[in-house]
Amino acid sequence: MRNPHQIGSSVLVSVVLYLSLLISGPPPHVNAQQPTRLTVTERGIQLYQQGDATEAIKILNEVVKKYPDDADAWYYLGLAFNSQNEFGASRSPFEHLIHLRPNSADAHAKLAYALILANEPQKAIAMAQRAIELGDESPEAHYAIAEGSLRTGGATTTTSLLEKAVEEAETALRINPNFAPALITKSFAHFRLKQHAKAVTSLEGYLGIRPDDVDAETWRGQREEMLERVAQSTTTQSAGEATTFTGKMVTQKARVVSKPEPQYTESARKAGVEGTVVLRTIFASDGEVKDVFVVQALGYGLTTEAIRAARQIKFQPAVKDGRPVSMYIQLEYNFNLY
Repeated sequence: MRNPHQIGSSVLVSVVLYLSLLISGPPPHVNAQQPTRLTVTERGIQLYQQGDATEAIKILNEVVKKYPDDADAWYYLGLAFNSQNEFGASRSPFEHLIHLRPNSADAHAKLAYALILANEPQKAIAMAQRAIELGDESPEAHYAIAEGSLRTGGATTTTSLLEKAVEEAETALRINPNFAPALITKSFAHFRLKQHAKAVTSLEGYLGIRPDDVDAETWRGQREEMLERVAQSTTTQSAGEATTFTGKMVTQKARVVSKPEPQYTESARKAGVEGTVVLRTIFASDGEVKDVFVVQALGYGLTTEAIRAARQIKFQPAVKDGRPVSMYIQLEYNFNLY
């Protein structure tokens, strides 16, 4: 049994502890609060700025789910996706940002770029024009107008639109001389304007910037084809020289037996690339697909995959005057994400 002195000491200690708690407050863990919305958003932004886009995307995705009015979170979420070449995924964040901040020039420009990759040229042009009106100074908006102008109307694109494509591509390149996609757009526009030498120069510029691009070999082959056409334009063929015919010139057109589908590259899928690759080829009299020339291209390896598939086509050659002959064939390969 404790004596009165021990009981008194115990009471005194309890009183001292109670007074200490009143003065200093409860232990830190008692008052610990959950991270605030601002703190979490700032953490996501910090991770993006430090180069950790993957973690930034995880955090910022959670923020916008809980707080869909957080414009900063949407903006940096879009930037984080872009830094990973996930341009398709960045579309929604930039659309949300424009809803929250209608005068964001950068969001309009970046959305225009994503729309071009998604093969929505009219929307891309409208978005790009708005970006420029708002003061955007990046190459993306001018590139979107250039590529959108090139695609508008397909094979029947007017001269004025082709000239617009060249003009806007050149503007994008003045802003950033290393903005390589603009050189591809410029090359195709020049070629369709029958400015073949300029088309070759643009392709060479692209290869100078991206010699190891996934489609580099395709563009080297395209360059050689263009050079041959430049050479042919300076010579005159006699009427009897033609060895390749159009469909109207043959007795029986070439008949496709099998046509393998091209592969969708992972980089293109990741970037959200859609659209059509158009190739002009020769179905030769010996049963091989030859002289593949790109009329309309897509990036991220899709043009190369289309060419690879084209070369694997099996067919019965066209016939003229009872013998097999070579025939021009235009091929289209559609790439759509589902």
